[in-house]
Amino acid sequence: MRFVYDVLIVGAGPAGMGCAITLQKRGRSVCVIDKAKFPRNKTCAGLITKKSYKLINLMFDGNIPEDLFSDTSRKIRLYRKNELISDSDLKEDVRLVDRIVFDNALVERYRSLGGIIKDGESNFRLAYKENRASLSNGDVIEYKYLVFADGTLSLSHQLIPLDKSRLAFGVEVYLDSGIYDTNSIDLYFGYMKDGYIWVFPHNDRVCVGCADSYRADKDYKKILNGFLNDIGVDTKSTKLKYEGAFLSYGYVVEQNRLPDNIMLIGDAGGFVDPITGEGIYMALESGRTLANSLLTTDPKKVFLKKMDPLIRNIGDGRKLRKMFYSPMQKKMFDKKKGKSRPVSFFFENVVEEYRFMYNDTGKILSAYKASKGKDQ
Repeated sequence: MRFVYDVLIVGAGPAGMGCAITLQKRGRSVCVIDKAKFPRNKTCAGLITKKSYKLINLMFDGNIPEDLFSDTSRKIRLYRKNELISDSDLKEDVRLVDRIVFDNALVERYRSLGGIIKDGESNFRLAYKENRASLSNGDVIEYKYLVFADGTLSLSHQLIPLDKSRLAFGVEVYLDSGIYDTNSIDLYFGYMKDGYIWVFPHNDRVCVGCADSYRADKDYKKILNGFLNDIGVDTKSTKLKYEGAFLSYGYVVEQNRLPDNIMLIGDAGGFVDPITGEGIYMALESGRTLANSLLTTDPKKVFLKKMDPLIRNIGDGRKLRKMFYSPMQKKMFDKKKGKSRPVSFFFENVVEEYRFMYNDTGKILSAYKASKGKDQ
């Protein structure tokens, strides 16, 4: 059979659903294709910042499912190797999600609005010049606009070559809380060249993972195992299930190299914070922004203009990352050891809200000095 839609979205993660839900609410005809059958899991630490929560609230029109979040924390601890640098209390709870639950909830929200999704479609084919897709059952979908929201290793790289040296790679594992437990957001530096290890609470489990710039000869699982042994987890006798994935790491795709009716959002477009690795916010934001841009006469131009502040922030963050992951890091950590306020201030004002962008160094320092509760 033949079907015609305004927009075909490849990928049903937060970026694809952010776009699809917004378009569905605006009465546009949308079809979403995903290779996986939902519910499906996704490699991700699952931290939901305040700015992400606001967008999630929009997706659900203020009626967020009660079981959407797996845990909360109001504490963040910073380590260099096994040395505690800072133990900071936060003003508000930080939420966490299990991606298998979170992503499926977004898909079900889209479906509840009458949205069409073809999941489990691992063998569909795209004919870019004809603006159509052929499904495994023989159905043909014709579209006006094609949106890639299918992650870092996107099908869009059939049109734009992928440079893996610009990516990161991450590996994570879930531990039962009886093996290892924490009630705080724990970040460990010093194990990787320009990345970090996270340990996040998820109710009766703990998510432990690492991410670093990609190199083919780097054994990420070995690095993670070394860390697990350092915190007392016997990796030889404990049954562990490792999940790995490529991650965008500070380079936004040059979308003007693509045909005017093809656009990228989320990880597929490189929309990931290059310091924290946060992807959920930029996935939802790029999806929502593109959906609204698709209602204009020049969608790609409008979309890239609206995303320009975040695109510039990603570039600035990439430059800052080079400084942060340098010998300067140890000196900075030594200077701040035992001081909680710098970490909580940065988390609450830059990570949680983007009150300051990465090129606002002077403003950040001035605001920190003027803030209450300064270190004694």
